[in-house]
Amino acid sequence: MNGSRLTNMVSFSWLLMLLVVLLVVLLAGCTPLATLDNPSDAAASELSNVATSASINAAEVYAAVVRRIYTIDDTFGGALQPARVYLIGQTDDRIGDPGLAQLPAQPINAATRQAMVAQLADLPAQWVWVERREDVPLRPEDGRIEGEGVLITLGNIHPQADGTLLVSGSIYVASLAGGGQTFILEETADGWTVTGTTGVVWIS
Repeated sequence: MNGSRLTNMVSFSWLLMLLVVLLVVLLAGCTPLATLDNPSDAAASELSNVATSASINAAEVYAAVVRRIYTIDDTFGGALQPARVYLIGQTDDRIGDPGLAQLPAQPINAATRQAMVAQLADLPAQWVWVERREDVPLRPEDGRIEGEGVLITLGNIHPQADGTLLVSGSIYVASLAGGGQTFILEETADGWTVTGTTGVVWIS
């Protein structure tokens, strides 16, 4: 009888130790889950930027950048004022500051395109959307765009922690006439407005 009770006590002790070990392993395994529920500051900032970009009026932002390029940053001191402007319907972050995160190209949807043109109606230009650079007619002798036009390319919208946006933009006039940079935009009472530039500015 005593031998049986001793055996039972030993078995219970081993069972208790096994339960303790399993509990420790389970608690250790839960640590990564707690980390996922409480992401790092960098990850939280990135998630916040994604959520913020979904609520941004892309047409207003892009129209502000196109207006700035057309009226000021056309590489001719704002004096070019072309009668026809081709706009590429795909974003391209390579056209601006190389230090800016390079996100994949994204199509600019039809509703955004229409809204942009409506917001630029006060400028003396015809706005023509193309899907590729190769769709723009060029003069073979100097690479100028037929009809004395220009080509404007836009980058992705990059929301920043301080509430500003970074958007790259470039203009092509001819083989040796063009430029690009990354613009800073701030939301004002009048909507999104270009307030400056950042990083590398290139002109050919």
